[in-house]
Amino acid sequence: MSRPLDTALLHTFVAVADTRSFTGAGRRLHLSQSAVSAQVVRLEEQIGRALLVRNTRNVALTAHGEMLLGYARAMLNLSEEARTRLGSGETYSGKLRIGASDDVASGWLPEAMRRFSTARRGLLLDLTVDIGDRLFQRHANGDFDIVVGSRCAPLSNGTTLWREPLAWTFARHEPLPEGDVPLACFPDPCPFREAAIKALSLARMPYRIACESPSAAGIYAFARAGIAIAPLPRCTIDDTLRELGTTEGLPELPDIEFVTAYDEEKPPAAEFAEMIFEEVAVRMGTRAIRNGRTEAEND
Repeated sequence: MSRPLDTALLHTFVAVADTRSFTGAGRRLHLSQSAVSAQVVRLEEQIGRALLVRNTRNVALTAHGEMLLGYARAMLNLSEEARTRLGSGETYSGKLRIGASDDVASGWLPEAMRRFSTARRGLLLDLTVDIGDRLFQRHANGDFDIVVGSRCAPLSNGTTLWREPLAWTFARHEPLPEGDVPLACFPDPCPFREAAIKALSLARMPYRIACESPSAAGIYAFARAGIAIAPLPRCTIDDTLRELGTTEGLPELPDIEFVTAYDEEKPPAAEFAEMIFEEVAVRMGTRAIRNGRTEAEND
């Protein structure tokens, strides 16, 4: 008769699947890379199947690994729910008001919210997606408990998670439009739009706002269709897009920063901020960031 699966091993497996890295999973679980690897090997021995394909660059799931992942998440969620309902964990109530910019909400944030919600049954999460500058202003006005978003101009409020270049993005295989530079932008006020227009104006390059959309999905659709060039964070460029630059005659764009601001006096907001710091540290290959300073990884 086969033995039941060890939930500790499943927890490690899910962390590796989420981060696609043994080192990243180790940071999340506070384990060494060798301990993570050993636990995955034990799980594979229990299953009798290879779950991961390892190489020098990344970690991928096998077909059996993909199949197990859904079951593993469900089992861990049920385990956490049982502990909470039986009184072995803290009961939460109230609402956590989260504001996020579109580029964050369509990326890694949903997974962080899932893990946070699973561990805090009873806490209602309320998410608003908007342009970063508006979110930070609304947070200052008391509308949100925590905000995560991107901005171009440095401000005094908030903690920088990471910085990266703003990039000119366009369809990978479409020819560049002729004439004035056609831009796909979010409506005003938008820091990406403002930075793009400023760069083009300083370079004395004529431009026109060819397309507007309040959502990132609309901006990407215009760029992928080859209708307009979109100023977007470099991290959002996928295999349907290409980055343009000085080779195409376009001026350099400024760096943008991804920032979080939160109410330190509200425990759920502070706890979620801590999870965000850890999540970003895993994904960016750095230790958690504090006061806008990133510590280099020492592996």
